[in-house]
Amino acid sequence: MTEALTGEAAGRVWDLERTVSGAPTPTRGRDGVSRVLWYYSPMVRPLRVEFPGGLYHVIVRGNERKAVFRDDRDREDYLHRLAHYGQKLEFRVLAYCLMDNHVHLAIETGRARLSRIMACLQSSYTQYFNRRHRRVGHLFQGRYKAFLIEKNPYALALLRYIHENPVKAGIVATPQEYTWSSDRDYRRGKGQEWLDVDRLLPMLGRGRSAAIRGYRKLMREKLEEPYEKVETWGQAIKGKEAFADRMLQAAGEPRVLRRNLTIEAVARKVAQTQEIGPGQMMTRGRGRAGSEARALTAWVGREVAGISIARTAKYFGRDTSSMARNVARLEERMTTVRDLRSLCKSLVASLSRARNATIHD
Repeated sequence: MTEALTGEAAGRVWDLERTVSGAPTPTRGRDGVSRVLWYYSPMVRPLRVEFPGGLYHVIVRGNERKAVFRDDRDREDYLHRLAHYGQKLEFRVLAYCLMDNHVHLAIETGRARLSRIMACLQSSYTQYFNRRHRRVGHLFQGRYKAFLIEKNPYALALLRYIHENPVKAGIVATPQEYTWSSDRDYRRGKGQEWLDVDRLLPMLGRGRSAAIRGYRKLMREKLEEPYEKVETWGQAIKGKEAFADRMLQAAGEPRVLRRNLTIEAVARKVAQTQEIGPGQMMTRGRGRAGSEARALTAWVGREVAGISIARTAKYFGRDTSSMARNVARLEERMTTVRDLRSLCKSLVASLSRARNATIHD
């Protein structure tokens, strides 16, 4: 792939987190309310934290969960456009996986903003798809999701997560069996011209052969901290709290504020608003009320206090992947169900006020 960054920008590619430092000061709006409350509000879209040289996990989904690829010709066209815009807008594609109704990408940006990259790619492909299949209207579900990733130590966890998607979906038994991902490129140690495997392979071993062995080991053995358990901040950043603080400061957003809030306190509040007993949330049954209350607890705990979904899942005696899926469904419903959005906003505001006096920056 053509070198995407030159000069000053090239030197910042993997040292992005070192370019900002210091402690930001929280700001308040005209109504005197800390902006962090709006940062966590379900009424506001996730933050777009965009920097040259940032590593992003991008997820795009089909509208109404419908297929965005109907055959291999569609998939080939999408990759062709990804390569075209990679060269034109000077960004690096580090990994990809094309599923039937969604796409995962690992992208390192250059001078062009991620929002511009995705607008060009998605708009161009939608026009092609609609022409070819004689359809009209939206192809993708709203705006894409994007997470700024802390490279050390989570870039490799992201790589594994992207390549494991077809296995987790039950399509294939092993990642290398799936044609439409970059897993095989990493196993060969050589990507297509537009796929930059050399960005991550050196992290897995010295020399090409050792790096390839390291990649195969990465895909074979369990990680101490899998990607799903990496903390998420403001639905926009994945990494440690200090990294999130620095990136938010650079983006002109209020820093991450840890609240003295426990899972138990969140669960009690959710149970109260749902008019169910806390015991119903702990039961092993599959009742809808208990399931939705647990998802609400996980979502609110994460947004208000940075409590990971994994911790909430453990508290309720559930597995992390199931809890994460339930939270994802909850977020999807928020976009269409007004009463649910209002409930989530109310819970965030209530729990934030309750703990606001204990916050010290």
